[in-house]
Amino acid sequence: MRDLILGWALLVVMAGVARAGAAPLPPKVNLVPEFRRLALAPRAQGGRDTCSLFAITALADFECARNTPPPHVRFSEEFLIWAANEATGRSGDQAMFYEAISGLNAFGICAESLMTYKKTGDAARKPSPEALDDAARRKARWQVRWIRRWNVERPMDDAELLAIKASLADGHPVACGLRWPISPRSHELLEVPPPGEVHDGHSVVFVGYEDDPKQAGGGTFAFRNWEGAGWGNEGYGVMSYAYARAYANDAVGLRIGPAKSEVPVERFEAESLDVSAKGRCETTVQDMGGPMWSQGKQLLCQAEEGGFVEVAFQVSKAGRYRLRVLATAAPDYGIVRAAVDGRSFEGDFDLYSGRVSPAGSLELGRYSLEAGPHRLRFTTAGKNPASAGSSFGLDTVDLMPAGK
Repeated sequence: MRDLILGWALLVVMAGVARAGAAPLPPKVNLVPEFRRLALAPRAQGGRDTCSLFAITALADFECARNTPPPHVRFSEEFLIWAANEATGRSGDQAMFYEAISGLNAFGICAESLMTYKKTGDAARKPSPEALDDAARRKARWQVRWIRRWNVERPMDDAELLAIKASLADGHPVACGLRWPISPRSHELLEVPPPGEVHDGHSVVFVGYEDDPKQAGGGTFAFRNWEGAGWGNEGYGVMSYAYARAYANDAVGLRIGPAKSEVPVERFEAESLDVSAKGRCETTVQDMGGPMWSQGKQLLCQAEEGGFVEVAFQVSKAGRYRLRVLATAAPDYGIVRAAVDGRSFEGDFDLYSGRVSPAGSLELGRYSLEAGPHRLRFTTAGKNPASAGSSFGLDTVDLMPAGK
């Protein structure tokens, strides 16, 4: 118990200092009333293995409803199942979060009324032209905010748990995949069962938290489940911080931008760029064997610790841009640090994942760029304790609309 209290105290201290320039995290956050206000009642997945698709759909429902005027439509989990398969080249009901998000950005998501969820899966089921047109209004608008990429090698750390709380405090729910009790006894997961009593796994959405030193790990998360409004507390349950820390696999949030906000103004394929400098790093063009990577390839950078790669890109038109890089995460990838035209970007990017997958957007900030040549350098700055190496992979360099 002393260790639990000390751990909780550490999180409280971190909450007060980790968000530079922001107010300390409140001791309690609850987004359930907002879900109810937006008429987003929990749905039931039934006997299909679609919990991750339900989780990402719930994030999309919430983010879109909060950023658009009523009436709000509910989105189609069935469409997202199809979109994830199309975007990845796979088939079936299952999808990792990164696969579901790839489908969301590639095809969007349609109203539930245009492609209703079925009790059984069918690989031949396809959306209608009307559903495709409706979904297209919501594609290329989503930014993924990875808190924890898939990792079963180590428990959730303090920074990851704090980042989930910070997202909730900012009004954004978080999808989380976890190892789940083989025989759950209630909707309250407060104790931490031994590894032999959990399986991999289940996906839920965290919708709130409450700091409480009496609970294991120093508090609880409220979560949204997929057994309908008749389960638990009108479809919601409670999980201790200790359970989430012990058994979380991955955690991610979404943000929605204006129409076409995630369509590049100009795109550079990383594997086609000139490598202007490198050190302690070998570069090769790697075939990724799937549609989740632009042109199906990446620039593989097999780096030692402290190794670097610098690529040159040519801006066609002077302007102010949001600069992003699409990269790859993998079991032997490291932590990288970026610099644009010699200016270091504050913050590192941990590209470790237990599975080879798109890393999502590495957001490098907004820049006024003159027409002509520019340089982008990535340097390895260590590695995740679970990683087998310090390499990294670059898919594209994108100039995005600067926005606000």
